[in-house]
Amino acid sequence: MRAGGVTFNKGFLMTVKVLKLCIAAAAATLVACGGGGGGDSAPAGPSAQVSFNEELAGFNLLNTERVRCGFGGLERNSQLDAAARAHADYQIANNVVSHDEEQGRPGFTGVGPLSRIRAQGYLEPVGGGIGVTDEIFVLLGSNAISGVAERGVRSLLNAPYHLQGLMSGYRDVGISLRPTTVISGPRAAVYLQINAAYKGGPQLLPATQVLSYPCEGSSGVDRQLSDEQPNPVPFRDLRTSPLGSSVYVAVREGQTLTINSASMVKVSNGQPVALRMPVTAANDPNPGFFRSHQGYVVPDGPLDANTAYRVRVGGANNGAPFSLNFIFTTGTGG
Repeated sequence: MRAGGVTFNKGFLMTVKVLKLCIAAAAATLVACGGGGGGDSAPAGPSAQVSFNEELAGFNLLNTERVRCGFGGLERNSQLDAAARAHADYQIANNVVSHDEEQGRPGFTGVGPLSRIRAQGYLEPVGGGIGVTDEIFVLLGSNAISGVAERGVRSLLNAPYHLQGLMSGYRDVGISLRPTTVISGPRAAVYLQINAAYKGGPQLLPATQVLSYPCEGSSGVDRQLSDEQPNPVPFRDLRTSPLGSSVYVAVREGQTLTINSASMVKVSNGQPVALRMPVTAANDPNPGFFRSHQGYVVPDGPLDANTAYRVRVGGANNGAPFSLNFIFTTGTGG
């Protein structure tokens, strides 16, 4: 974690498997760490109402991006909201940014994301599975919450190891936005905490479908990635040599994705964009994060702001050839 940057921590849990990472992307005064009905009734009081509105904006953005690209919507869940809020408050009370909690510390509700959502009553059915992702974005140096949730979601959606988590087969989500003033934290900061989860079983894509994020019509996409841990390009300092907009590709869970070709051009003039080699589970430099049905491609440098790009990706879904061809537009962030 560093001042003057954005850092994310994310833990991804599918049944009992936990993955953690940390990302940082340059953005002034920002530091971030990371990732059923109910949970959508507005709280009393003007400050609580503002926080509720910001949380709703972050939820709506994530849901819009998932639905637009075919990954399925999430339902706001009051138990996951409670787990997200409790963990945000734990971090504030203990002046930490972490997916884990230590028993005996103020605000402890469970060591890991799974134990914390269970503590709030989000329980798997008998014979069913459970999964959860833990996403955290922290704005340092200010207690102002305006725009923080949307900025955090945008940033997490441009980091490949976080992106695959946020676009995975979850069904429910909890989100909490907490300034440190809520419990007199030792520093000015705002914590965005997201817990997406499923119980019983994940959302699954149709067997023949191949999806991407961004996809046709996506806009406001962050144009660069300035840090992620584990580093998607080991031994490269992304703070001084950032990447561009990550393009995630997925097929049905349990199947195998192969990416054979990828290209990106600026729509306005056809100028090609230099891409790094496509990454899947077979060649991921950080084994264990991407599964056999997931992969991504990423430009070797930042893209231009507010610019349309055409992407073409070719490969195979369980051996069956596919071809993706779509246009997305960057925003000013990243």
